Amino acid sequence: MNKKSIVIVIDVISLIIIIGFGITHSLQAHLSHSAKDQTAITASPSRVENRSLYSSLLKKQWHYRVYLPANYQRLKAQGQRFASIYMLHGTNGDQTDFTTKSQTKHFLDKLVKKFNEPVIVVFPSAEDSFYLNTKTQPYEQAIMRELIPKITQTYQTAGGNKRAIGGLSMGGYGAARLLFRHPNQFSVGIMLSPAVWQVATPHIQANPTIAGWRQNGSFSTTLYNASKPTRFVKSYLQKATPPAALYVESSKYDTHVPIKNVNYFVKRLRQDGLTVNYQVDNFGGHSWTYWDQILPQAYQFAFQQFNKATQ
Repeated sequence: MNKKSIVIVIDVISLIIIIGFGITHSLQAHLSHSAKDQTAITASPSRVENRSLYSSLLKKQWHYRVYLPANYQRLKAQGQRFASIYMLHGTNGDQTDFTTKSQTKHFLDKLVKKFNEPVIVVFPSAEDSFYLNTKTQPYEQAIMRELIPKITQTYQTAGGNKRAIGGLSMGGYGAARLLFRHPNQFSVGIMLSPAVWQVATPHIQANPTIAGWRQNGSFSTTLYNASKPTRFVKSYLQKATPPAALYVESSKYDTHVPIKNVNYFVKRLRQDGLTVNYQVDNFGGHSWTYWDQILPQAYQFAFQQFNKATQ
């Protein structure tokens, strides 16, 4: 081999070494950045987000809050289908109630860790509608046709077998009604101090904002009775496979919805063949002080059912 050939070979080897060094350095940098990105995703804490969607049914921008569990983005990227809970507020409330008037985020954080079940919780606003359908406030349709599909698509939530609906006071009424009117859409129902009066109170009858029970400007007992959640149970049982797990809790000292009304509600459900986990408390009343004490057990009930569905 002459000197010229040797020089060419040396140049080629040098070039290969330089290129190899560059590739190695670039790869190391890429891996370093990827590791940092992965660490950032892994470390993401739980959070509560303010969200809204334009509702063509309500004809307005509709607000709701969403609780996202820790490491949500990483789990979503890995293909996780999340269990979900829809929690409905009471009268004079809105989408902020559960996350500002109770320790809901703290309760959920503990349960996600305890059950290793990353659950998404949605808190919609619904005015004083009692989650009924009227021409101007079709909240039942909006929840079923707009909100749930939006949440399912956006947050990658699971289907009805790992979807719960719950609420307190007006929201407890709404949760029961939506559950029984929409078989197989929810596997768990949570009703806390549910506003299930056998006879509407004078306060409710005089409330002009509850349009679903008014006809020609006046309260209608016929509409009120026709809307009761218990009216839909028999039809529900013919279609639900299987029926949802039900949890009801109230205080015997509740003066807003006296316990006799809740007792009768639960009695009717059981007479129709439903299994109800019913807790009557010897403390509390009809307030956030009381609900903040019972929410952990209610949320846990939903997590337990989701855990069974996974097994």
